[in-house]
Amino acid sequence: MRSIFFAVSLLACHQATAWSDHASLAWPMLRTDATLMQSRVVVEPLDAFLKAEAEGIAEVLTRLEIAMIEGDPEYPPTPAQLSFDASNKKDFRGRFIDALRISPRLDYGLYRQVMAGDVISPDSETLGWSDLSYLPSGDSAQERIYLPLTPGTRVSPAYILASASDEPDLGMDVGLYSNNDTDVGARYGLGEQPFGNPNLPYGSQAPLHMGFYHLDAVTELAQPSLKRTLPLWRIKQYEELARLAFASGHEYWGWRFMGWALHYVGDLTQPYHTDPLPGVDLLSALWSVVMGETNDLIQLVSNRHGVLESYQYRRVLALMHEGAWQAPLLLAISEPQTACFTPEGVVSDLTAQSVALGPGLDEVLSKRVPPLYVSDPSFEWVGYEFEADVVALISAQGGDAAIQALDNELRGHLRRFSYYLQGWITHTRALERGADQS
Repeated sequence: MRSIFFAVSLLACHQATAWSDHASLAWPMLRTDATLMQSRVVVEPLDAFLKAEAEGIAEVLTRLEIAMIEGDPEYPPTPAQLSFDASNKKDFRGRFIDALRISPRLDYGLYRQVMAGDVISPDSETLGWSDLSYLPSGDSAQERIYLPLTPGTRVSPAYILASASDEPDLGMDVGLYSNNDTDVGARYGLGEQPFGNPNLPYGSQAPLHMGFYHLDAVTELAQPSLKRTLPLWRIKQYEELARLAFASGHEYWGWRFMGWALHYVGDLTQPYHTDPLPGVDLLSALWSVVMGETNDLIQLVSNRHGVLESYQYRRVLALMHEGAWQAPLLLAISEPQTACFTPEGVVSDLTAQSVALGPGLDEVLSKRVPPLYVSDPSFEWVGYEFEADVVALISAQGGDAAIQALDNELRGHLRRFSYYLQGWITHTRALERGADQS
């Protein structure tokens, strides 16, 4: 059970990102698939897809809206004025963005991320984080390089899927609520942000990237706003658009929409995105309230989440840049698994497992990471000056045993991430094949 005294306040300062750099995290698996690596998909601007398939888009979004209203009592209906009208030939892009209720501050242009092992010409035009996102960048984001794509050229599904899977963290879901002090927040009908700090750069995306589908009865009754999580909507939204894109011959946008959906699937494999307080039982939570230590508990959970994300990113990226593709952590992602997964299994399977695995993960972090970073409530990990040195910092105090223990724990979570990634690829290919046969 989880105490409601903590849930909302925890999420007010909890990180709203899960795994760091979804594209690189998926790459060890994607690079091993010869078919996905073939440069066979024609690059197409969003405007071309919207203009060609306006009627189909209107039909898909209308059908999905009805299904969401009927199937999810927490779903905030789309205001009628935002419905996508196929008969209106003006500003397809703006009206599509409004209908999806995503941020208009991104241009949804054509690009792909440069992945570990890629060889690019020194003369190649490249893009950086600030060319794609309006959000501030940490060290990990600053290190990423992107290549612009030209309409009509060909690119592999692997690059489309990888790059698109990180795209929602560029700011697609930021500033959408009525108390976010944005124009779209006032128009989109999502209501006030149910949890998360609306003043933090990434804080307002939390309800769309976290899925609290397994709250205990006390918490659910006392704080129903925690149920207002929307990743299932995003997953289904982009899956249905992908289905339309494949069926109508727009393969590039089929893979890109599936990449967008994959981001939320990946987020939900991270235990800190499915349980407000992994590893904290009701008695401990209540005792912290009695002792006036609520903020301390919040800070510890936030720090452990942040350390996990930093450690995952640095370990995986370093191994990829070394070309150590047979390292256990990378094999956990790349080894084939028989995976069958669709959005219908998100709650019953994916998030239920994530919640169950949360206490074990939290315990390993608390025991194997230096106490300053995960057990000292006066310390703030996010934004820490030496965040990029997380592996060395842990090794310096805990030695090889700490790294081995963390790697062993992380390997299980990466294997789960890969299981759902592979299931999503299988699902995407089924949509693609269905389009070819129709």
